[in-house]
Amino acid sequence: MKSNVYVGLKPLLGSATIGGDLSEDRYDYVLHPVSNSRYRDRVKVALHQHHQQPLDGTREALTVPQLQLQDLSVPPKSPEGAAPDCIGLLASWVDMESADVDVQELSFQVLANEHNYAAFVGIKQLILAPPKNLASINRYALMVARLLSLRDSNLNCGSGENPVLSISLPFFEDSDPLSTWELWCTVRKICGYHSNLTVSLALPRDRVPSYVLQRWLAEPVTCLLVSSSIFATNQYNYPVLNKFNQQIIFEFQKINGSSQTKLSELCVILHGVEKYGFQVKGGEVAYLEYINYLLKRGDKLILANPNMHKFSEPRLMPPLDPFSTDISNAVYHTFEQDRTKYQMYGKAIKRALKRLITDGIMGSKRDSPLVVLIAGAGRGPLVDEAYTAIMELRVPHYRIIALEKSSRAALYLQKRKHEYWKDSVELVKDDACSWRSELKVDLCISELLGSFGCNELAPESLLNVEKHSCKKTTIFIPQSFSSYVAPISAPLLYQTLTTINVPNAFEKPWIVHNIPHCITSTKLNEIWSFHHPVAGSKLTKSAVTEFKIKNKCEIHALIGLFKATLFDDICLSILPDGSTVKMAEPIKGVDGSAGLYVKGEHTPDMMSWSPMVFPLKQPFFISDDSELELFMTRNHDQANHKFWYEWSVSSFVYLVMAENKVRSAQSATQGASNAALQTTQNPNDRFALPPALEIHKGFDQFQSTSNNQPDESQHTMSEEYDMFENSGSENGFMDGHGGWKSVHDIHGIGSKNTPVFDLQQSSQISIDQSPTFEELHVRVRTGSTEMQNVAGKFSWINLR
Repeated sequence: MKSNVYVGLKPLLGSATIGGDLSEDRYDYVLHPVSNSRYRDRVKVALHQHHQQPLDGTREALTVPQLQLQDLSVPPKSPEGAAPDCIGLLASWVDMESADVDVQELSFQVLANEHNYAAFVGIKQLILAPPKNLASINRYALMVARLLSLRDSNLNCGSGENPVLSISLPFFEDSDPLSTWELWCTVRKICGYHSNLTVSLALPRDRVPSYVLQRWLAEPVTCLLVSSSIFATNQYNYPVLNKFNQQIIFEFQKINGSSQTKLSELCVILHGVEKYGFQVKGGEVAYLEYINYLLKRGDKLILANPNMHKFSEPRLMPPLDPFSTDISNAVYHTFEQDRTKYQMYGKAIKRALKRLITDGIMGSKRDSPLVVLIAGAGRGPLVDEAYTAIMELRVPHYRIIALEKSSRAALYLQKRKHEYWKDSVELVKDDACSWRSELKVDLCISELLGSFGCNELAPESLLNVEKHSCKKTTIFIPQSFSSYVAPISAPLLYQTLTTINVPNAFEKPWIVHNIPHCITSTKLNEIWSFHHPVAGSKLTKSAVTEFKIKNKCEIHALIGLFKATLFDDICLSILPDGSTVKMAEPIKGVDGSAGLYVKGEHTPDMMSWSPMVFPLKQPFFISDDSELELFMTRNHDQANHKFWYEWSVSSFVYLVMAENKVRSAQSATQGASNAALQTTQNPNDRFALPPALEIHKGFDQFQSTSNNQPDESQHTMSEEYDMFENSGSENGFMDGHGGWKSVHDIHGIGSKNTPVFDLQQSSQISIDQSPTFEELHVRVRTGSTEMQNVAGKFSWINLR
């Protein structure tokens, strides 16, 4: 199997190398200008003649001449079609950013003529020169948008499909490594994320910062432009690329063209080989042979590593609904191909059985049998693991119960029972949510884990078993699982959701497979976790968590991941290898901030789960050194039998205020503030709080964050409390408050019906007691998104 990456060549115009030695299966595409200098001269004459016309009502509109055969660098392909396919270069001599209306119109007509000719002859991709004047980037982008809106049928140019437009840009600039990405981001946003708009990147001479490479890997890159001038020579005088450029090609090869919806391929284009070919051993052919060698080596490495992409198509799938989805036989088969997952389950089951035996559940004939329940047995892979472990441990007296509600899966269980399990497994066709038995389970095994951990409703599904069929000593596999999130840049995801034929697609979580994305935060954050048994715990969770955004980015979604502890230290994880993970609570036994952070690790060779994403309705731009705050809820509405997620994000920056300005503000407000504190009828009135104190308050919050101290307000998902717990105490959460006179009569606010705001602490701070700082940091909100899927209006699971 070969990756979807091809080799292209830009030969010297008019040279005889095309069709000569270089065309012997060494490249797939040839890069050529669509038109030649003769056409440029004809256009100049047309513009000059237009300017000679009088400036009155008789002046005709500017019309650029149509392309003639002698104007073409890419003639119509011969019927034999023996030559390689062509990628076209659009005219670079036009001025797309000009403020002159005539020049604008001339430029558009030239590009439109080339574009329509390319569509007629079947050229699939056109490369456009980068903007010449960055101060006029909007004019450039609007010109690109006009080209993307062209329709062959309207212009009578034939029935060919519109080619992809690709803007050529350098990989990065030293002054601001993300400046070319930001330029691209501006153009594609003005063009509405058009699926026919891509980017072609020129490989750099210098090493690329890793965050820049990761950003470009998520963008729709169709060409890597490789100049012969960036090659070095090895000891044998053959041309070679530096290690970092080899790695860039390999990283894009792993993406395999999956970052675009149209071409779904990548082309590595060599140019300028005629300039240096005579200086290296092997001549011009050596450059092509080297690029082909790199791609063949990359194919072997990818195929040999099961954790790398298997050249499969990008897919966007709705999450599994365990309460209503009847899983197909093909899906069961796909699940069962992941032997790593079931091997880990097997190890956990065997270790748990040993623990039960050690603790006195001997499984002998004179004792009660050891009862093993597989909740949601499917076609039986977990039953296999449990049966094998019991046989290896020689447990003499046991009962294995395979609980499965699907009629079709039950047929497979019956077949395996007779052929493999020697009738020693009891099959029960029932739902774990409603199954009742007098038996008390010693070991409960399930695989109800989703990509986000809790999204396949393992807590809800096993709650009935926990309440009615378990002992205090019952062991659950998995024992616990946690959900993790991070913001991502994923243009292809956003582009796909804008065109997918699904109502309210942005209000729903999705499973993404092989869709390129870039995690834009410095860390992944754990937001909540579940531990079995969950009986007595809250199934509704909410989280407020912050992410540090070091480099500017555009966020399209939140990625959801999970880690599950099967038993003891046997875990399943889809967290990215090497990622830094911030825990919701400090790890027990580890002091200080070190207890908040761990390294993420993906279970080797495991392929069962792809990530879940929570999309944003609009791309959310974040500047350098910002903070992103996520609010997310997991909702279990027992009264209405509904389950759903809600999410929104906000961005913040920290402003620094000089000390002398603060003192001025204090001296100006001190008298008025003290008077307000003395004269207000209620000392809890929030409007009496001086502005300077709000600044100090912001500094305290920033200082706490910078010192990595846990903020209790950020961890309500793990420490849920009773809001009326201290309502009777003098200084409690519900202390008296007699303000808010303007709405007193509407809401009945008074000392006997107090609002749930703790304002007393802040109002008692005195300016005279406030500390003096050299600089103050104020947290300022810079943007926010609307809350999505409010009240489960667009996406929910029916729990009945």
